[in-house]
Amino acid sequence: MASNKSQGAKSKNQPPKKKQRNDLFIDKKRPTKKDEVLDDVSDGHSEEEEEAGDLLDGDEQMSGFDDDDVSEISDEDDAPWADDFLQGSDDNEDSGSSSTSGSGSDSHSDETDIEEKSRAIDEQLAREEEDAQAEMELNIKEESDEFRLPTKEELEAEQQRPPDLANLQMRMKEIVRVLSNFKHMRQEGTTRKDYIDQLKIDLGSYYGYNEFLIRVLVDMFPVVELMELIEAFEKPRPTCIRTNTLRTHRRDLADVLSKRGVELDQLSKWSKVGLVVYNSHVPIGATPEYLAGFYYIQGASSFLPVMALAPREKERVVDMANNLCK
Repeated sequence: MASNKSQGAKSKNQPPKKKQRNDLFIDKKRPTKKDEVLDDVSDGHSEEEEEAGDLLDGDEQMSGFDDDDVSEISDEDDAPWADDFLQGSDDNEDSGSSSTSGSGSDSHSDETDIEEKSRAIDEQLAREEEDAQAEMELNIKEESDEFRLPTKEELEAEQQRPPDLANLQMRMKEIVRVLSNFKHMRQEGTTRKDYIDQLKIDLGSYYGYNEFLIRVLVDMFPVVELMELIEAFEKPRPTCIRTNTLRTHRRDLADVLSKRGVELDQLSKWSKVGLVVYNSHVPIGATPEYLAGFYYIQGASSFLPVMALAPREKERVVDMANNLCK
């Protein structure tokens, strides 16, 4: 009986095992999403309330300060920002000054190069001017040098040697220069006749003219015109032909000769029978037309006497011209 009572008491004190297990599950049950959301909302409200309280406390504290204290605090707060701004501006100024100094050095080097080039150009121009001045002074000195006629001994020595054409040409030019300004450029103790006699000798030796022709030309022309005339004599003259109008016409003769390779043209407007030959692939004095008497080889100056004489039919003309050149 006693054992039965103790067992009954134990059974009354201990809850059933199923109920104990449910309690354990309830204690260990995880919160749901709804619970988490509600907890976050409640936490947020509590934090906002705390911040509002802090702000109220701060306003109460700030109300205890004066305006001067507030300005001091704001100045202290702004001071670091102002220092940072000023420091930044200093940095910018430093960087700007460095870039400016760099660009300044580049511009300085460019200016130095330009100055060196300009100096070199100025020196070159100065040298050229000095050379031109020296050459001009040399030319003036050469022109101002007094020309002296050769002595008898020098002329005898020249006759023993072959003629020096370059020396003869230079001496003739000097004689002409002196005769053109004889009063200021003549050699002391010499006369005009001395210069002219020496010029005759040099002309005969250089051009091969005889004494008679040289004497006639010197008496006819001044020395400057004489030299131009003699130089014109030395130039090759164009070949001219005269058409024999008794056998052909000038136009027909020109066509035939052109077909044979002769380059020619009319002599001039003043001549109706003359043709000038520039080039010929065949001997101009051996063509069938020449051998047949269709034209004559004749200088253009020889046309003038015939034109001036104007002979008529049944008149006799005697050609008495003499070659005085050589």
